Amino acid sequence: MPAVEELHLILESDSEGRSRLKAKTAVAISIIGWLLIGFSLNAIIFNSFPVKLATPEWQLNLIAALISSSPSLLMGATLISLALVFNPEAQILKDWNLTVARAASWLAVVLVLIIPLQFYQGSRALKNQTNSAYEAINKLKSISNGFSRLNSEADLRLYVASLPNAPTLPAKFDAAFPVIKQRAIENIQAQINTATENLELQKSQAIQVFLKEAIRNTAQLILMAAAFSALAALNSRATNAMTRFFQRLGPMGSSRWLR
Repeated sequence: MPAVEELHLILESDSEGRSRLKAKTAVAISIIGWLLIGFSLNAIIFNSFPVKLATPEWQLNLIAALISSSPSLLMGATLISLALVFNPEAQILKDWNLTVARAASWLAVVLVLIIPLQFYQGSRALKNQTNSAYEAINKLKSISNGFSRLNSEADLRLYVASLPNAPTLPAKFDAAFPVIKQRAIENIQAQINTATENLELQKSQAIQVFLKEAIRNTAQLILMAAAFSALAALNSRATNAMTRFFQRLGPMGSSRWLR
């Protein structure tokens, strides 16, 4: 009998030891998860400075930071949810799990909404890049039109002197006024043609680069939104229309594939 009782005591001690180990493991996993989430949020926040809400470049930079940090956010949230497996009775772990699931469901919505936003802000950024080039070309056209209205060498000298960064004219031209006037117009027109060609080339290259990045980002956003929706679906109190939509896209066509 003493041997049996001793065996029971040993088994109870082992059971208590395993329970404590599971509880410690659950807490450790949760803490690691929160640290990963904090690390990701820190990267997103510091990438947002200086804040320039009205500029498309700032918004695109923030979108890129969110996309690059999404895997770490997902891993952190997954660890917090996984911790509940080791200690399913701990109330604080249940609360954390619900918080993370709700955050994941709304993050899935945000990631999907970012898809059209990046295309809109990308088009604005491309337009801003070409505005300065268009302004320079229009200034050259205005100068060319000004030369066309000149009627004498005196008018030409006065007009050139009124231009910003005006060149120094010789005391005496080597040709008659009509020839000098025509040379000036042809020279400016050549600058306009070169600037226009360079602008079209830059626009084409910028559009190609942007579309490549936008398509890649779209694929990543959809995948991350699906992953966060799957994580949110682990808790029935945290689902929304977006998470239910991604659940229906599962292998079995319903939320049963997550069970």
